[in-house]
Amino acid sequence: MPSLPSDARRPRPAREDQLVPRPASLGEGPAAGGQAAAGPGFRSSRRSLLRTGMIGGAVGMLLAAAGTGTGGPAAAAADGPSAARQPLQNLFTLPDLDFDTLFAFGTIGYGSAEFGELVTAVNHINAAGASYQTYYDTFLALAQRIGALADQELAAGHTASARSGYLRAATYYDLCLYFILGSTARAREADAYAAMQRCWQHASQLFDPPFEPVRIPYGRSWLPGYLLRPDTRPVRRPTVILNNGEDAQNDRMYAYGGAAALERGYNALIFEGPGQGSMLFQRHIPFRPDWENVITPVVDYLRSRPDVDPSRIALIGSSLGGELAVRAAAFEHRLAAVIADPAILSVWLSWQTGYPPIASLFAHGASKQEINAVWERKIVPTFNAVDRYEVAKRAEGYGRQFLLAARAGHVFSDLYDFGTTVMKFTVADVADRVTAPTLVTAYQDDQLVIPASGQGTEVYKLLRSRKQYYYFTAAQGAQDHCAPMAPQTRNQVVYDWLEGIL
Repeated sequence: MPSLPSDARRPRPAREDQLVPRPASLGEGPAAGGQAAAGPGFRSSRRSLLRTGMIGGAVGMLLAAAGTGTGGPAAAAADGPSAARQPLQNLFTLPDLDFDTLFAFGTIGYGSAEFGELVTAVNHINAAGASYQTYYDTFLALAQRIGALADQELAAGHTASARSGYLRAATYYDLCLYFILGSTARAREADAYAAMQRCWQHASQLFDPPFEPVRIPYGRSWLPGYLLRPDTRPVRRPTVILNNGEDAQNDRMYAYGGAAALERGYNALIFEGPGQGSMLFQRHIPFRPDWENVITPVVDYLRSRPDVDPSRIALIGSSLGGELAVRAAAFEHRLAAVIADPAILSVWLSWQTGYPPIASLFAHGASKQEINAVWERKIVPTFNAVDRYEVAKRAEGYGRQFLLAARAGHVFSDLYDFGTTVMKFTVADVADRVTAPTLVTAYQDDQLVIPASGQGTEVYKLLRSRKQYYYFTAAQGAQDHCAPMAPQTRNQVVYDWLEGIL
């Protein structure tokens, strides 16, 4: 893999009291990068009333009439609307479908997708009339075909071909899983996960050495995962914990961190915590804000292994994992390094700036009964199909009631419970307790973390440990949440910094 020029894209050591010097690819917070888009969901058409806040004023008047306060919706993000989208991002006639598909294109460099297969599928979806349903149907057919081909290759003893097929099929099933809540198959979400997992499991056992399935003790239960090792020699190695966020599954964590760790001689642990993967889709266990109670058992487990160097265990938090990792590191001080990719100060802050009508209900201090009444009677009836999908997808991991409502095709009724739950996912009050060296990243045009550069720089300011800041830009092709089109660029930055620490 070609390395980034040392004077342009590789992070440099920085003093604890300053940001990294800014060559073309480095940023210094909000002034350094592009602008955030209007909504925290995937790339959207921006016609949604929920995102644009067109009904926010009406919500404010309703609350005022009820004696709960005055004023309109929460202020829009300072970053404002995103700049015009680049051509590759216009994959579909329905732009809501772009975001997750770009991640699949990004995984091509690690053998987890095929360019021709993706392009053919995209063209077929647009020709049929782009919708959540045609997207799901098309990628389901592709996943089934490639999975069946992998089965044939395995039976014929063609190990490399079978591994390639299973990896690609897992990616395509993952795309089905991401958009299934917008299709008529929404109730089969757990089945979609199982199909993806079957292909990932097969692929994982065809690597050399095979990825080791593990069960990490977790209270009275266990967390599922895979330990990836570069070889079978009985030596202690530095190990990275790959902490997912809301949506990426095991197959994607391989391309966005796992493969790069193996290339550099590290072990990598891919695991599923509460609110993720099988823990959510099959066991109905939601996210928990006190993520240190997830990571500490993971660290305990790794330190018990003879092939892990206990003094060189790093935690990489991707997407929502950027918030979860900082939260965990504030209490778990045995970590040698932490990467918040991207850094998230508060999950609720993105909802406040991206969904003004929802934020305005809480901003006026309304009661649970008042908030839920306005939500059900005045906001939910205005939803279009995109709104309903976005709310279902963004909420399902935060409580069993939200998951079941999403699978039933309903918008959940208890907005108060959802909002007060999400508000707990913040590092504003604990980031200064982190002791491990920390890399903070942010992404230009990030539509999930709002404001994109602002949240990252706020977390950076709060940290008291050795720290460094890196801002991924459109000039690198690494814009948008977690650089879906540039995992190799992202991995180079993360692992080059990590090499300097470990």
